[in-house]
Amino acid sequence: MSAVVGAVLLVAPKEPKPGTAAPSTTYIFAPPPAFGPADVQTPAPDEPGGPGTPASPSNVALPVPDGFQRVAGPGGLVTTIPKGWVITRASGPGAMQATDPEDPSRQVRYGGAPAPANALLQSHVDYEATFSRTKAAFHRLSLGTTTYHGVTAVDWEFEHDTADARRRVHSMYWRVDGVEYFIYAASNTDRWAETLPIYHAMIDNATP
Repeated sequence: MSAVVGAVLLVAPKEPKPGTAAPSTTYIFAPPPAFGPADVQTPAPDEPGGPGTPASPSNVALPVPDGFQRVAGPGGLVTTIPKGWVITRASGPGAMQATDPEDPSRQVRYGGAPAPANALLQSHVDYEATFSRTKAAFHRLSLGTTTYHGVTAVDWEFEHDTADARRRVHSMYWRVDGVEYFIYAASNTDRWAETLPIYHAMIDNATP
């Protein structure tokens, strides 16, 4: 994790009891199984105060890192993604996706939507219990809490097998004023070293 995020205080959640109910259908922030065709979206303007830019707190006045562009997502989230990546709507509400045009296996997602009623960490512990059963050779690398922009956030990182390769995913979730925001990055493990700095740039330049 970057210096902005700080050290993650890992939580070792208890294994769910047999018969635990699946997450509510309002849960929208789980990593989707795949991306698909969607309407192309327009990157947000670089000027502070552009469409979708929240009033405060804000990182939108900071310089955009070299090779990146500023984008706005649902819920007023603003972050930076690599220039030239193809932006589409993700499969769930409150989520956008950007895909590397030279390697579609590399993807990032970002956005925000009304938060589920259950607690932040517990909602992701519960979801992982269901999600992990659908992924071959699922292995959790982290699932715990940290502080991000002065609020509690959940840091979740894991790997799993697909038909073609092993995948790695890293995501962060936090809530502000009833909205749950997230940043997500994924790639095949053989390209994760190149993808991790993109995740850090998104985290470092996200608001609120």
